[in-house]
Amino acid sequence: MKKIYDKLIKSVEAARPVDENTRELVFTLSKIISEERILQEIVDREGMIYETHGDKGQKYIKTRPEYDQLQKLRDKKRAYVKAIGIVEAESFDDDFS
Repeated sequence: MKKIYDKLIKSVEAARPVDENTRELVFTLSKIISEERILQEIVDREGMIYETHGDKGQKYIKTRPEYDQLQKLRDKKRAYVKAIGIVEAESFDDDFS
């Protein structure tokens, strides 16, 4: 996560002076990106859905909780990128390229 934070903070500092609030936003964004990568690995390995059976033998197809969380994190990430004002977001994350 430190590597992500360092890369993000350099990107922001190149554009403008960084205050403490911006540093905290960047720190949180770096945690979001780190967690997002972990969840993406799980989804890549396990898939987006899984099958389960009810008590009467019926079959259910459900969305994997990690996939739902991944979608929520991506929404948060976009909000943080916008709040921080990172114009060239693709410089730190492939999702924005």
